Amino acid sequence: MPRKFRWEDIAAELRRRILSGELKPGEKFPTNLELMKEFDAHSLTVHAAVQALIQEGLVFSHGHGGRERFVRPLPERSTRRGGFLTEFGERGRLEILRLEVVSDPGLLPPPVAERLRPPVLRYHTRQWRDRLAVALSDSYLPDRLPLEGLARMLADPKTDLYRAMESLGFAPAICEETLVARPPRPEEAELLQLPRHAAVPVVEIHRQVFDPEGNLLEVCLLVDRADCYEFVYRFSVERVTTL
Repeated sequence: MPRKFRWEDIAAELRRRILSGELKPGEKFPTNLELMKEFDAHSLTVHAAVQALIQEGLVFSHGHGGRERFVRPLPERSTRRGGFLTEFGERGRLEILRLEVVSDPGLLPPPVAERLRPPVLRYHTRQWRDRLAVALSDSYLPDRLPLEGLARMLADPKTDLYRAMESLGFAPAICEETLVARPPRPEEAELLQLPRHAAVPVVEIHRQVFDPEGNLLEVCLLVDRADCYEFVYRFSVERVTTL
């Protein structure tokens, strides 16, 4: 087994206190001097432990020069079940970043260009739960849908995309997704307002939505905060027969 350093033990204990609520969200985090006395540890050891918690997003600095540290409120985790507004109701809010018909194939991201040909309707939104930005959604909708009518409906940020599709006679039935966890890109970190100096990952999702006949209705590139969602899957395990 790899050697475990003292700072890792201290970080583990402080992490336990935060996650258990012993150190409450928003309250002041102990100073390095206080931690040095409590754990009878060298200043560099305590510094390494605290830096690990900052990178995890459990502790953040505030005030002049960032001298004061606080316990960060932990985001609520949600299970994704479908359309964002349908899932969160009054707690959910969509901020429309772009809503436009794209006619130039060179303007389509490669994962979209592989599946759709222009014209397509681009519907790019930032998704908020209460006051927290939790996801970025970049949907591309094919011209089998009435794009102009759909665009007029989606101009209202209170409109749920899949309900709008259904009202136009196009019922989403099957959703296929590919997920990859990774660090956020700078522009994603800014849009999602991720805590600075914290290693909060995102989950990149490539989604395809089909109608009951298997016709493609949407290609969506999603970026979800990994600390705000949990992903639940159910699938059949193939039986292996041996001779």
